[in-house]
Amino acid sequence: MNQPLSACAGGVLLKSGDVLLVQVSYGANKGLWMLPGGYVEAGESMEQAGIREFWEETGLVVSIRRIVGIRSGVRETTVGTEASIYVVFEMEYVSGELKKDEREIAGLKYWNVADAMRSGEVIDLTKQYIESACCAEGGLSPGQTILKTNTSYKTYDYYRIISN
Repeated sequence: MNQPLSACAGGVLLKSGDVLLVQVSYGANKGLWMLPGGYVEAGESMEQAGIREFWEETGLVVSIRRIVGIRSGVRETTVGTEASIYVVFEMEYVSGELKKDEREIAGLKYWNVADAMRSGEVIDLTKQYIESACCAEGGLSPGQTILKTNTSYKTYDYYRIISN
């Protein structure tokens, strides 16, 4: 039997010692602050989903800088067991003005990183990825070489550790 799989992507956007967070208006994290992000839709790559979700929730156009974290898990749902993967990218601002998604987001603001790390209103997993984006050198960066592949992927992105 195939186990259902959900895939999600999100992003950390840092700006002058602050991090952009959203306050969720539904679900298990209702009222708490976390990274912008959400589910990968059919036909999307993880990167495309992360960029789209970021724009939908914040009004900002961003690009991918590097992967700062991956979460995997298995949980029980109303229809059985589901495996889940969540990839978190460090984002770079490209354009746009802050504008929250009125359907899913109750609040949208830049938090001082130190305040976010101390706050009981910010979910623990978000804190881990803020710390990774702020404090870690290196990480997994997008590969710059176009690779020859014998497969028929619509998009094909890879990441590797690039030494400084």
